[in-house]
Amino acid sequence: MNRISRIIMSAALVLPFTQPLLAQQSGTIVYEVTAKTDPERMRGFQRGGGDGDEAPQIPDVITFKQTLTFSNGHAKLTTERPDFGGGAGRGRARRDSANTQQQGQGGQWQGQRRMGTGMGMMGRNNAQYFDLANKKIIQLFTTFGDDRKTYYAEEDFVITADNKAGDKTKKIAGYPCKKATIKLKDDTYTVWYTTDLPFSFSPINGLLPENNAVVLVAEGSRRSYNASSVSLQPVTDTDLTIPAGAEKVSQEQLREIRQQEMEKLRKRQPQM
Repeated sequence: MNRISRIIMSAALVLPFTQPLLAQQSGTIVYEVTAKTDPERMRGFQRGGGDGDEAPQIPDVITFKQTLTFSNGHAKLTTERPDFGGGAGRGRARRDSANTQQQGQGGQWQGQRRMGTGMGMMGRNNAQYFDLANKKIIQLFTTFGDDRKTYYAEEDFVITADNKAGDKTKKIAGYPCKKATIKLKDDTYTVWYTTDLPFSFSPINGLLPENNAVVLVAEGSRRSYNASSVSLQPVTDTDLTIPAGAEKVSQEQLREIRQQEMEKLRKRQPQM
C-alpha cells in the first residue's frame, strides 16, 4: 500500500468521529435567574386572598432556573416555577413566574413587555419558542377551558448597537466572554456574552450587543440571569417547535386574547 492510500484510509477512519463534533448544533444552556418581586401586587392576584397574619408571605426576591434547549435552528426556553410559599398564592403566582419570558425580551418581573423574554402569560404552555435561524421570538398562548386553541405571534431579536463595550474578558460556563453595558428602558444591564456558539440568543430581548452573540450573564437592578452550564450534546427533546395547528396572529391580537382569557379566569375564581 503506497503512502497516499494510507493517508486516505486514515482520513476515512477519523472522519466519522470528528464530523459529528464539528457539526454539533444542539445542546442546553441553564440560567440561574434572580428577580425582585412586588409582594403587594402579587398578593392581590392570589386566590383566596387573606389579610393580616393569614396572608401568605411573598418574598422580596425569588430565584429559579430557566433552560434553553436548542437544536438545528430551533430552541425552547422552559422555566422552573418558583414556590412563593403560602399554598393559597401558588396558582397565579407560579403562572406569573413561568410566563415572564413570553412577554418578550425587554420584560420586567411585574409583567411588562420583555427574548421577550421577556416574555406575558403563556396560558398552559410553560415554554417559549425561538426561531434561531431567523432570529425570532415566538410568543405562544393556549386558551383555557375545554375548547382550547393555541395562538402565536413573532417578535424579532433586537440587536443593540448603542452599547458600551468593555475591554474585560472572562470565561463563563467554559466559554470566553466579552463585557458590554446596555441601557434598556429604565434599567442598565451589565452583559457578558460569547461569540463561540453557533447562534444568537439573549434571555432578555434588547440585550444582544452583536449579531452573533449569546448572552450568558445579564445583570440589572431588578433581575439577573447567570448561565451555570452550557452543554453541547445531542438533545432528546424533539418538541422545539410550536404545536401543529397553532394560529398566527399579530402581537397586539395575542395581547388581547391573553387579557380576555385571564379576565375569564379571574371571574371563575372564588371571591373571599
